[in-house]
Amino acid sequence: MARPQATPGILDHFSALEDPRQAWKVIYPLPEILLLILAATLAAAEDFVEIEEWGNEHLDFLRTFLPYEHDIPSHDALNDLVNALDPELFKACFTSWVETLRDDDPDIIAIDGKTIPADAQPLTRPRAAASGLGLGGAAEARSRPGSR
Repeated sequence: MARPQATPGILDHFSALEDPRQAWKVIYPLPEILLLILAATLAAAEDFVEIEEWGNEHLDFLRTFLPYEHDIPSHDALNDLVNALDPELFKACFTSWVETLRDDDPDIIAIDGKTIPADAQPLTRPRAAASGLGLGGAAEARSRPGSR
């Protein structure tokens, strides 16, 4: 029986990126920085300051994947490295990773909006297209002149 091929890890998709720093100056390995940035961004960090803060708060979690021997780099170090990376190559790596997250045959949620009589509230009926599963209906709030 053939063994199934292993799914590549998140960092495998970024292996084409070359570290632009001089090797003898590297304190924080590129894979550690990439994992930090990706994980913090997925956790809603919006800038390098928030990424640094998230990394410091979740260092034990990050160390389950990589050593982080020198802890978390500063937001300035993160900014400098990201700005030195090839943006088109990073985009290609990121796209490659995101494509693995999609289902081959995703179920599309169809939103069917209807308004019954003129003074009735609009009604939205979401439904999973492939399975035909109804997800219920919800009356939408309608703003009326003079109301809040």
